[in-house]
Amino acid sequence: MKNKNISFKLNSNRITYLMNLYSLNRDEFIELIHGNRKRIIFTTNQLKHALIKKTDVELNVIKLIDKTFNKGLTWYISKRDLPDPKQSSIFFRKDSFNSELDFESKKMVTKYEELKIEIQTLCKFINFTPKQIISSYSIKDNPKQVAHEVRALYNKTEQKLIEEKIIKKVNTPKEFLKNSIRILEALNIFIFEFIETWNKKNKASFNGFYTTPNIIVIKRQKFLRREIFTLFHELAHYLLKFEEIDDVYDNEYNNKNTIEKWCHEFSFYFLIDSFKQEFVNLSKTNSNNNFHKDVIHKFYKNTYLSYSAFYTRLRIENKISQTDYDNRIEDIKSILEKLKHEEEQKRRLERELAKEQKIDFFPPKPIESNLFKEIVKINYFEGNINESRLRDFLHISDKRSIDSVIY
Repeated sequence: MKNKNISFKLNSNRITYLMNLYSLNRDEFIELIHGNRKRIIFTTNQLKHALIKKTDVELNVIKLIDKTFNKGLTWYISKRDLPDPKQSSIFFRKDSFNSELDFESKKMVTKYEELKIEIQTLCKFINFTPKQIISSYSIKDNPKQVAHEVRALYNKTEQKLIEEKIIKKVNTPKEFLKNSIRILEALNIFIFEFIETWNKKNKASFNGFYTTPNIIVIKRQKFLRREIFTLFHELAHYLLKFEEIDDVYDNEYNNKNTIEKWCHEFSFYFLIDSFKQEFVNLSKTNSNNNFHKDVIHKFYKNTYLSYSAFYTRLRIENKISQTDYDNRIEDIKSILEKLKHEEEQKRRLERELAKEQKIDFFPPKPIESNLFKEIVKINYFEGNINESRLRDFLHISDKRSIDSVIY
């Protein structure tokens, strides 16, 4: 018997859940699953009958649906009830976000929300409750003071991890980002970084999000200082316990959203750390004092904030005129565009050289969550998950021995 003749009944509640999750009507659902295919194998009318009259659907149609949503073939026909949508997805808990989200972006967020549920299950298996170590705050608290308090705990945790030789002192933005992830993990916050390949057509339209109770996801960016700023912006959301999906820019100064302004201010003053008072004491900047270029360059070298972040904060605090600010930002953008072009050229040449020499070209890898890895390993050692699940969770290929990862 051929696969196309094997038929099943769809679980209408699950298909409806997907349509609601991605804000699709029936016509849009059909268009999405067919993509660029010229031949339509499943129509809107057939979908309607499958959902309302419970008519059977051929296996090749279910495969077509799964090619889009990646849930596994049995997910669409399982009779089990789904959990409360508000518990399973931020898209049912909130109506709007600080980023315009297309299908691929929503799919990325959903992937990490599903991982969150897996993490909660894995933690229960080993009786581990990741208690909140950092205090919670409210929008009424002064973000500068909160940044000072949280930075003190961060610095104390950093010193402890250095003494335990878990991390080393940093010299570069990449090392600082990695250390920051390790430090926040020690404070029971799960941090996940994802990298989109250079040739991916549909890229995520957000660069960070926070979902309760303790998950932060950030996207690798061309300029790591922006990614660092995003990480601590999302940490601010964690402190406020306010879920958000963000398109964070460190040069955004006219945001009227009170929470976003709070998170931006926290991130800036957290990262400026011991140079806070010197920055606060700066006089108004203009051509007469050369826009404080020397002192801002010193801040840049000794913190992990960008030049645009410094001038944006000066604009927010009315220490630079709008015209001068616009000119400084344009100059910075021109320099960054040149650096971005040079980096892209370098990466292109590396790929071409590897191809010519028939050498495997390895794309950059995201910074892994050691906290998550440890929880998975403990579950494996205690027999709660098998080797297949271990490989799935830790992205270990079948060709690679698990011993090199788990020991």
